[in-house]
Amino acid sequence: MTKIYKNREIPKFLLDKRYLFGSVVFILTFSILFMAIYAPFSNTAWFGVRSVMELNMTITFYIVALAIMFISKMLMNMYQKHIRFTYAKYIAWIVVEILVISIFYTHFTLLYMPMQEVDEITILMKALGCIILIMAIPYTMLTLYAAYRDKTEELQMLQYEMSMGEGAVSYPSLVNLYDYNGTLKLTINSDSLYYMESQDNYVKIYYENQGKLLSYMLRCRTKAIEENLAETSMVRCHRSYMVNVMKINHIKKGGKARYIVLTNDEIKPIPVSKSYFKNLIEKIDKYNNSASSSAAAAVVAPSTDEVALADAE
Repeated sequence: MTKIYKNREIPKFLLDKRYLFGSVVFILTFSILFMAIYAPFSNTAWFGVRSVMELNMTITFYIVALAIMFISKMLMNMYQKHIRFTYAKYIAWIVVEILVISIFYTHFTLLYMPMQEVDEITILMKALGCIILIMAIPYTMLTLYAAYRDKTEELQMLQYEMSMGEGAVSYPSLVNLYDYNGTLKLTINSDSLYYMESQDNYVKIYYENQGKLLSYMLRCRTKAIEENLAETSMVRCHRSYMVNVMKINHIKKGGKARYIVLTNDEIKPIPVSKSYFKNLIEKIDKYNNSASSSAAAAVVAPSTDEVALADAE
């Protein structure tokens, strides 16, 4: 490993909770398939279901190994706030994880399955080799997949940033907001609307009036508002938030989280959930594509004066 990579910080997705615990499940599945093929050809592997003892030992080992990996991933996720995880530190962490599991396997084997013809060092070396293979392949596959997902999202972000400021889309100028009973409670100009925040059975609507940021509390479900405003410039970006795409200044990435920064400096950055990120980008793309189409139509379409002049000629 070069000096550059030793000191280079690993991508944040490698420390994402879903990735960390997903890797444990994948490693478990892969190891079961691997050992089913490897065990019959090894003189130190006792995994199997041929006897009650083998079955109990196999289940016990897997439970302990899973516990070690889960604790390791929990600590990794917790300490990422305090430790700058470089490639060197990340690999060292995984090596320690593999070593702990291998040592446990060796002592477990010597305690319950003593082998007179094989010494402790041989068992440990074979365990290390086997566990490295079991964990390296899933880690590599998961890392490649997670990298692909992360790069795809970054590309979407880049496309969004490149398309920002190309024009304005023609959404309905007035937005109607209804309460639980379907009663119209508020009609507001979409140019004045910034975002909405869900608060239990209410939705707090933030808008601008005469240069002041105001709010209105509407008794309604967020889902109902989302459906009602589907054809407007409002879009859901989080379980608790909806934003007006026409009021987005930019989207910033802080660690593994994303935040929307609106055009009003009084408003704090609004979080973006991964589950709503794709929908947000699609709405922004729709906004910019419509803007481009409108601009093109304005250039191509002749004016009424030109049409009248052509008829006269």
